[in-house]
Amino acid sequence: MKTAIASLLLPMILGLYAPALADGSASLTGTNWQLSSLGSTVAAEGVKTTMQVAADGTVSGNGGCNGYGGSVKVTGNQLAFSQMRSTMMACEEKAMQQEHGLHQALEATKSFEIQGQTLTLLDGSGAPTATFEAGAPA
Repeated sequence: MKTAIASLLLPMILGLYAPALADGSASLTGTNWQLSSLGSTVAAEGVKTTMQVAADGTVSGNGGCNGYGGSVKVTGNQLAFSQMRSTMMACEEKAMQQEHGLHQALEATKSFEIQGQTLTLLDGSGAPTATFEAGAPA
């Protein structure tokens, strides 16, 4: 009985972690995205960098050291971040470098694609600026 209840509840619980589209892909909005790479550089071990895009056109997250936020305009697969702001704490060097790289990646981003649970931000030439994986709520 407990197994049956757990098997019924598990998909509902997991659905709370990464909102999915009909094809099973994560949704740009309402998902807690966890940075996995900046360009071709794997994210620093032990540095948690996140991003959440809200349906109201705001973006927020943690760069690895400081909280950040701003506006985001989504038109189809086109994406433009603006009015970005951040707290200004100093942290461990690898966290500061990753955070700086994230801000540069967001500034260079022109579009995005989602494949399954992976979000890739792309620059104007289609090269990846940052890659995120859908994660649990913050």
